[in-house]
Order: sequence, then structure tokens, then C-alpha cells
Amino acid sequence: MAIEETPYWDDRLIKNSARGSSKSLMVNPEKIYIFPVPKPTFQFIENIWQSFTNKMVSLIHFDDEPVFSFSIFEVIDNDQMKIVSTATHFKLKEIAERRRIPGFDEYIKKSRPIPLSDPRNESARFVQKAIIDFNKGLRPEIQIINLKEAEIHPEKKVLLSDTMNYAVGLTLFVNENPIGILWGITKDPLREDEIRPLMLQLYSLFDVISFVTAKEMETGSDPYIAQKNIEKADTVSNSRNLFYTTTKDQKEPVTSIIFKSHQYNMEYRMDASFIIPTTEGYAVSLKSLIPEKLNSTGKNLLLIPGFFCRRSVLDKLAKELALKYGYRVFLMDMRGRSRQTMPKHGKKEGWTVDNYIQDDFPEVLRWIRWHYPSERTVVVGHSMGGMIPRFYASSYDIIKELKEEFNLPRPEEHLAGVVSITSPNYISLKSNFIGLDTIKKGFGLMPHQMISDMILSMASFSMQATIQTIDLKKFFKFLLNLHSSLRTFSYDLGTKVLTIKDFVGYKEITPPEWYFLMEDVFCEESVSVIMQFFQSQISNHRSFLSQDGKINYTENFIKNFNLPIYSVIGTVDQIVPEDSLADLPKLPSENKVITKYDQGHLGIIFHPETVRKMTEGINDWITKLP
Repeated sequence: MAIEETPYWDDRLIKNSARGSSKSLMVNPEKIYIFPVPKPTFQFIENIWQSFTNKMVSLIHFDDEPVFSFSIFEVIDNDQMKIVSTATHFKLKEIAERRRIPGFDEYIKKSRPIPLSDPRNESARFVQKAIIDFNKGLRPEIQIINLKEAEIHPEKKVLLSDTMNYAVGLTLFVNENPIGILWGITKDPLREDEIRPLMLQLYSLFDVISFVTAKEMETGSDPYIAQKNIEKADTVSNSRNLFYTTTKDQKEPVTSIIFKSHQYNMEYRMDASFIIPTTEGYAVSLKSLIPEKLNSTGKNLLLIPGFFCRRSVLDKLAKELALKYGYRVFLMDMRGRSRQTMPKHGKKEGWTVDNYIQDDFPEVLRWIRWHYPSERTVVVGHSMGGMIPRFYASSYDIIKELKEEFNLPRPEEHLAGVVSITSPNYISLKSNFIGLDTIKKGFGLMPHQMISDMILSMASFSMQATIQTIDLKKFFKFLLNLHSSLRTFSYDLGTKVLTIKDFVGYKEITPPEWYFLMEDVFCEESVSVIMQFFQSQISNHRSFLSQDGKINYTENFIKNFNLPIYSVIGTVDQIVPEDSLADLPKLPSENKVITKYDQGHLGIIFHPETVRKMTEGINDWITKLP
């Protein structure tokens, strides 16, 4: 995508605060004194500097190719500089899984501190120049070095491998003090057309590290928060303004940040988070993306993630829809996804899929209509996030009757349509660990609650009734234990058991994307939600039922759903197999579209080219809605 032509000098301006001085009076950079990093700052950044290098090797070019294969951070430690953190693009998956990486510790131990006064310490010379730039109101000049031709300090030269040929360095500042240099290293030289976009990303990263570190230090926050905010920062955008805003129905301020997107060449505002109370002390959380120019469709988009996922899993989809196609986009975190969505006091009971459908979703519809009364909403849901609007709309009458809530938002008044991405009609995991006729017949004779109790007892790894939530790793351990337990029912049970890789279902996944999933996307899920999924899996009726068995969501969906619907199927999805969606053409809706992509369950919303093609189709469909 084209980038607005701006002089390089302007890219480096900090809030338009450049301060000029006579060149004849300017001091020699080599005379600049480098102060030690203040002790409180050093103590804080040593807890987060791994996030600097992790983020550096996660950067990608606009064509989705990785920028750096390796990164190091040199910190200013009193009167010397030393390497304290390293990362490699290819090992981020192992880092996310908390596995020790052979060579990382050894690499750092092998490196030697270099005195700031050593004339061969090129990093110190770059820091001195950066101090002058910073005092002029400029971001530091980015250093691009050919490591095979430049004069490198002997202590560093011995650390270079055959694939470390080019380095890009960025001096970092916190509270106007330099803290060190962050290096990205690559085998091949940067192309001419890659340099300016990369510099824009690096200056965004400079701002993020400086702002986040200073802010979290000032508030006394846990360094982990700073680390996560740095690692998930959007470096293809540059923050222009930050405000804390009020909203009538919320005590806590909303953080409103205006960004300039380098990739889409436009400004947009992100508001986070709107907290919407629901039932039993729980709440849902909304983040919004608003482009500088809204399209003329009069439609807001509400994006809902699926099982075990936070809303950040839909970031790629959200930005494409907001910044390329001009929609106001809301991303929803359901109850239990963050501290803000949990009850503040008292016992935190588990929740069910029924709570998502009957309590959380209608409250969000009310909130959007209250703020935007003349606009209707298109819900874009992934996996379970697509089940929620479909099951709410098609079971609306019985939900209203059972809840005795007669002002429940009417689907046809609030919803212009539903985009359903790899969303099941019922649960039919593509695995032999469960689903044999003999087992299904046995479970079919048992009362609803007894099935849940038996499944819980089979999962002997500590998932007891007192445990309200489990994480994704424990869930797949649960599958393994369940598979072993079911062998007592059937000795011809298959050997295939679903794994976390099947859940991801993304053959092209990169290590930084895997790191992002493990660190920022995957979350804990309620045990009651899991039980509802398993009850559907072992059902003889190919149905998804409410927890009490009073609502057959699947049956109502096939019989009653008459809103416009755009269904996206992943042809290699192991979690929602294509054959489990065979009933989609039978829907009574007069506007139903079915599209397919050769991707798995999460790959379909992560693979860049698939996301671009899918959002193009979604936009074309929405623009034709009344």
C-alpha cells in the first residue's frame, strides 16, 4: 500500500518540537557525556527488555514477510554497554511455551561488556549522536550497518554468525534518558523500497517503548503489563494523540488514542474499553476502531471471538474492515475474558454459552443502539462468536418467554445481518476420540446433568467442580484423559486425538503469530461452557442445547433463521468440519451466501491473503444489504 510522501526529517519529529541551534555552536558528539540509566528505570526495564527483542523480531514488511531474523538489546549499564536480551524470529513459539532455548543464555554469557569510553564502541557513539538528536526534538537517527564491511568491536565480531550480515539499530529513551540500543539483524540487505516503511515502524516502536515504560513506572504497575503492551503494540501505526474520555454510563475513563496508519495511509481512533454490565456482576468489554472517513452503508460491525479467545484474535480482520472499507468496528470481549468483565466481589460462579447468548449479547445490542440509534449492526463472529447471534436471533421468542424479559432487543430491528466464520451448527470435532455409536447410545440414555458429571469425573487431571475455568493447554490434556477413559467403553476407539495445533489449524503460522496467540489471545474458558460443547459432541441429535436442555439452538437455527447471513467455511478445519455445516443451504433466510477457503480454524482469520480476500467479500455483501 502506498505511503504518504513525507520528508525523512518530519518522520523524526517528536510532537513537532524540533529545536534548532547554530551549527557553529553545536558540540562534538564524541564529547557528549552518557549518564548511567537511573536506578529505578534500570530495575524496571530489566523486567521487560525481553519484550524489546521479542517485538523487534516480530516486525513484518507490508508484504507480510519478516524483517529481522535476530535481535539483541544493549543496555547502558553504568559506564559500559552490554548485551542483556536476545531473540530470534524462529524461536518465539518456544519462548511462548516457556521452553528454555539452547544458546540464548550462552550467547549472552559469551558477550562481554564494552566501556563507553572505548573508542571502538560504535554503539556508544550512536547513543551520543542520539542524545543530540533528542535534544533537538528529533527521534534518533536509525543506523543501518553492513556487518561484514563495517568496523565492529572485536568483542562483538566473535558473536556474529554467517547469517548475521546487516544490522538496524534504534537508540531507546525513557523519561528523556537513553537506556540503550535495540538491534535487528538480518541475512539479506533491505531493499530501497523497504527502508522508509521500516523506519516508520521503528519510530512507532520507539514511541511505544518510551511511553509505555514511563507510564507503567509512574503508576507503579506490574512490569508484566508493560511487557504485554509493548509486544502487542501496532507498529504500522503511529500514535498522534492520547486522551482519557468519559461516557455517560461508565465510571472508569475510556482510553482514546488517535493513530496514523502507515499501512492504510489514514488516521483512525481506537477507544478502549467500554464496560457494559450484564448479569450476576459480570460485564462485557468493547473496543472500537473508527476510521477518519466512515463509509455510507449506515452499518456498524460487531466482531465476536470464539472459544478460548480474546478479541485480539480478530485484530487483522477488524483493521482491514475499518481502515480499508470504512466501517465503525466494535470488538467484543465476553464475560470472564479480563479483570474488568469479572464480578468485583463475591464468589465467581462459572458461566455458560447461554449467558453469552441470552445475557451478554442483547446488552451489547442495547448499548450500540443507545449510542447509534439510526444505525443497524452486522455481527461478524468467529467460531462460537458466530453461534451467538445466530442462536439468539433464531431462538428469540423462546428466550424472551423463558427469561420473562419482554423488552429484549428484537433481532430484525437491531441486526442487518450476520457474518459467520467457521461457526458450528452443532459440535462435531473431527476426531476418533469420541463419537462412536456405542458410546453415543450409552450417553443418550443418561440424564443431561449426569453426562456432565461423568465427563468431569473422566477428566481426572484436577478439573473438579470447584474449578470454574481452565486454560487451553489443560483443555487438550482433558481431551487426552477423556480419550483414555473412554477406552473402557470401546476398545476399537481410534487413536487420533485433537491437539492445540488442530485448534490453530494454520499451516503457514509464523513463530511471532504463535507467540501472539499464546501470550495475548488464548484465555481461560468456563468449565460449564466446555460441558455444553461436549454434550453437543456426544448427542445423537446433532444439536446444541441450552444447559438445562430446554432450548434446541440448532433446531431453531435451521427452522427459524431468516436474517441475511454470510457463512465462511474452512475446508481443512478440524474443529468445525465442513460436513457439519451441510444444513446451511436449508436456512429460511432469503439472503444466504456460503464461501470457502482452504484454511483451518484460526488460520482463516490469521492468514493475511485469506483475510484480505474474505473482507473484500464481506464488504461487497454488506454494501448490498438494505
